[in-house]
Amino acid sequence: MATAIEAFVHYIVDICVLERNMISPTDPRNRILLWAFVFAAIPYLYSVFNEDKRLASMTVEQAMQESWDKMITLPSMLFRKVVVGINCNVDVIVSGTNLYNHINPSLSKCSDHEVLKSTEDMRESFMEHMANEETFASIIKTIETSQQPKQYHIGGNAALMAQRIAYSFPRTTAFLVGPIGPRSQALLHPSIVQNNSTRILKDELHVIMEYKQGEILGEYVAPTSSRFVFSHDKFSGSSVVIEMFFKAISQFRPDLVILSGIHLLEFQNAEMRLEKIRLIKRSLLQINNGIPIHLQLGNMGDAVFASDLLERIVGNVDSVGLNEQELTFLSKVGNGPYNDEYPVSGGSLHVYKVVEMLHWLITKYGQDKSNVESKNYNYRLQRIHFHCLTYHLIVSRGTDWSNLAAGLAAGARVAGRHSCNIPQSETLDSGLLEVRSGSSYLLDKTMKKSYIFDPHRPVASWMRNEIVFIYTPVLVCKFPTKTVGLDETISTTGLLYSQFYRIDHARMHL
Repeated sequence: MATAIEAFVHYIVDICVLERNMISPTDPRNRILLWAFVFAAIPYLYSVFNEDKRLASMTVEQAMQESWDKMITLPSMLFRKVVVGINCNVDVIVSGTNLYNHINPSLSKCSDHEVLKSTEDMRESFMEHMANEETFASIIKTIETSQQPKQYHIGGNAALMAQRIAYSFPRTTAFLVGPIGPRSQALLHPSIVQNNSTRILKDELHVIMEYKQGEILGEYVAPTSSRFVFSHDKFSGSSVVIEMFFKAISQFRPDLVILSGIHLLEFQNAEMRLEKIRLIKRSLLQINNGIPIHLQLGNMGDAVFASDLLERIVGNVDSVGLNEQELTFLSKVGNGPYNDEYPVSGGSLHVYKVVEMLHWLITKYGQDKSNVESKNYNYRLQRIHFHCLTYHLIVSRGTDWSNLAAGLAAGARVAGRHSCNIPQSETLDSGLLEVRSGSSYLLDKTMKKSYIFDPHRPVASWMRNEIVFIYTPVLVCKFPTKTVGLDETISTTGLLYSQFYRIDHARMHL
């Protein structure tokens, strides 16, 4: 400290020596001035020293949180009105192992089933939907009449995103279009505008069977905490709800549209779902070019359906949110890079593989105004938000989207809090969160871009031609208590912190 002050005094003396009018530090008239400089420097140097000491004493988790906090700023132009659709339901959350033991199916076999037709199939398969209504009703009755703990929450991708907007962004009004029953209506935030045309008498229920890392079922041990979801939806993928969704856009006149839940069409017959995808595409093309459209993807397993989604829908939205299972499946269906990675099992994908898949997706289905003859010229896609357990990425092409680093940091910050169920008003307990990534690894194989982990600067960004990549590791909840709605929370938060402004080049040249 003394050395720094002495150096500062000498610096002051040096700058006070003028060519023709030298000020001597021994002159009594100038001592007061010099000591004033010294006493002004002491607090500054102390604060610098103290800040370095404070930063060095931080945990990794605290340092990352503070770095994100510094990056997160609201966009200058907020989204004020958002139309969200098309699925809404009530989630019944139960312990997966307790329910299995209560139903007591045989534990002798474990294999996949695309459709669950019995309790045996339910035990053997970890898929997402149930087509046998009687079996589904039987399991619902078992849950409701048993004494095991259960929770009822609002569910459905669209409803969860509207709920997040209502709770975290009070200056934004969400208009939700989806099948809303009595219980879901009671669970929804009162500020959410609801569409009376899609009210139903009985709620659609989704069973969320949660299990924690280390739980035992027969001879199987859960390697990580997760959930098993099954349902029997009737209304979320109906033509009526789809038509009401697009009608609400013209009536409500939003400045953001969020489309989610169309993955539910996958389990309808091929002709019906293709007709609905065509209806959605026609309706998307009629939305004003200045209103951004975000597509939130869900889990898919049908290659034909995913291919139709890629070719007809993805290029006609401005933004896409997806996770590692959805990205790898699209890459497999669309013959993209590293398509042998699907399905992802046991840990996260290498970052450089995800980067290649995202580059392929935004290059093949993203907007490109450089070639009038290309079909990409009329595409809209310019933003992709990817999230998995240990890291998040935002990819952007073009100039319409900005404030993306703030959106990425905001999504990463809320991920661990949501999983550990830590309210934003509470101080973060770093003992609940941890980083699950190495100290250095490859980000982009093509650009030879590597990442050196620094908790005080966790966010990295780079460009490949005109495409921008922004990356951050994520703090993972060690003991998750809430797995439902995590993807929607991350995507909604990142989206609402992003800014969209599209210049109409056609009008500029008139």
